[in-house]
Amino acid sequence: MKHKIIDLFSGAGGLTTGFHLAGFESICAIDVNAKALATYKHNYPRTKILHQDIREVKPSELRLSLGLQREELTALIGGPPCQGFSRNIPAGYRSLSDPRNHLYRTFLEFVQEFRPIHVVMENVPEILKAYDGVIRHEITEQLELWGYKVISASLNAAHYGVPQTRSRVFFLASLNHLPHLPEQTHFGDIRSDYKKNKSCVQLTLLEPHISSVVTVKDAIGDLPPLEAGQEYDAEVYPYEPQTTYQFMMRSGSMKIVNHIARALTPIQMSRARALCEGQDARDLPPELAPKKHYSGAYGRLYWSKPARTITRWVFHPGSGRFFHPTQDRTITIREAARLHSYPDNFHFLGSYTNMASQIGESVPPLLGKVVAASILQDSCQGTAS
Repeated sequence: MKHKIIDLFSGAGGLTTGFHLAGFESICAIDVNAKALATYKHNYPRTKILHQDIREVKPSELRLSLGLQREELTALIGGPPCQGFSRNIPAGYRSLSDPRNHLYRTFLEFVQEFRPIHVVMENVPEILKAYDGVIRHEITEQLELWGYKVISASLNAAHYGVPQTRSRVFFLASLNHLPHLPEQTHFGDIRSDYKKNKSCVQLTLLEPHISSVVTVKDAIGDLPPLEAGQEYDAEVYPYEPQTTYQFMMRSGSMKIVNHIARALTPIQMSRARALCEGQDARDLPPELAPKKHYSGAYGRLYWSKPARTITRWVFHPGSGRFFHPTQDRTITIREAARLHSYPDNFHFLGSYTNMASQIGESVPPLLGKVVAASILQDSCQGTAS
């Protein structure tokens, strides 16, 4: 019998996908976002889907409807919305009284009712120190009061085989043993800094690329080229996979879907054509430079580095380093999914911006997989003892 999970605040299913890759089975997913749930349902049709505000779901009624006894569920997983204390929100707009800051308490209500063997709560790194650590302490102390052993730490996805330098915090709790964090599997320089070079020549990295971290080219180098505004509709793979990562992403998939490039405005196209691999708004000529911009805005990705964090704004070149390394366009939905470690057989539904949000607001599946694997290891050790 497979290990069973319930995914709270599931979104499109990034964390669920990671747990499925590790051998778990999702029996229920809850989220308020109907468009994200449509994608989830498409990929996991056997999972019970609840499109509701989680605060309106009674944990006791859900447990009984699923036919679960307390301590029967293997793991309760999920990531309560983090906008209330994310660094992407200006400090003046963050407040401990913000209702979005208290959804972790709703998550804990489900822990208390289901009493799962394991708990995995994911969030932004800022949660560890937000409001002098009061949220971290409350989560930890409440779980310990219920008999759980708890650890929490920030993990960088690039250190676990994801071609993206995304950091997320995980609270891991277990009834049987003190959980352990997954050991780092990929090493090397993941910085995106480079020596300034205004000409279109190969950029010099600060250190030789000798690491085993997965790079952008490792991840998307096999996908067919597109022009801005074009969608790849041939479906078949035109090239053989060249890297272990590409083989892994293609596993179980016979076609390419969601390989869609968003159209660019004339000024966006002019900026793209003026930049070379690794360059960004700082390298634009004065007549094309934006008056204000984010760090890395209008940046081209490096072939030889992991991507920076893929956000819900991945379709907008002014919101980050989202230009393709060499093609004059932003990365496609499928390329963003690859950089987020979604396998090719995971299909996204909705408009272009809907799909971008589903990717950017989710946990990279491979990061979820290594966390899930650490839980399985703990469970095996508990059985052996």
